[in-house]
Amino acid sequence: MFKLLTVLLLGLNLWADARYRLAYDIKANALIRLVAGLAGLSKLSSEGDEVLMKGSRMLVKGEKSSILLNYGSGQMMLVDHTDKTFERLRIEEMRKRIEADIPGPLIEGLKRLFPGGGSGMTMEVKAERIGNKTTMRSLDAYRSKYGLAYLLPAMESLVSLMPGIEKTVASIREGGELVDAMRFQIGAQGKILNGLVEVKSYRESPVEESEMAPPQGYTEVK
Repeated sequence: MFKLLTVLLLGLNLWADARYRLAYDIKANALIRLVAGLAGLSKLSSEGDEVLMKGSRMLVKGEKSSILLNYGSGQMMLVDHTDKTFERLRIEEMRKRIEADIPGPLIEGLKRLFPGGGSGMTMEVKAERIGNKTTMRSLDAYRSKYGLAYLLPAMESLVSLMPGIEKTVASIREGGELVDAMRFQIGAQGKILNGLVEVKSYRESPVEESEMAPPQGYTEVK
């Protein structure tokens, strides 16, 4: 019985860790591109950023910077590979910082584009599952528990500034089994945003604690 319990626990632990590559290609109008830049999305396309998942944590590894999100504790870490530094802060604090950096006229422009009532052609939101249904137990469980894991982490901040879209994104998340590719369109015929998101090379395997930490020699910024 003890051996069987150990095997089951090991299996559950494996399901709690996963790694994959997140590729995306997003075309957006000038306003969205500007807001995305202020929110930390320095690029709107990638051939595949490496993503590691362990428990409530998700690490998105980029060439110039990486971001570690811990939805269990509400903490996050920003790692700058250019300056070899890292900074710890709360996810909510980051949202407030982003909102403070975005000029008032841009926020007002977003509110006009995405009215809270959800009416108007600009509120046309489509999500097309174009990939194959794939067994991604850890990713599916993470997304169901913590939120927008299937999308770009920076979109957490963008969505909070677009209240009219928040419910739509939630319905996408709750729409059933994950697929390995989805297309998102906002606005009539995707005139506001047209994006393709793909999960590549997904595998469930142990992620070491050292992989979820800043590289050795990096200095913490306080």
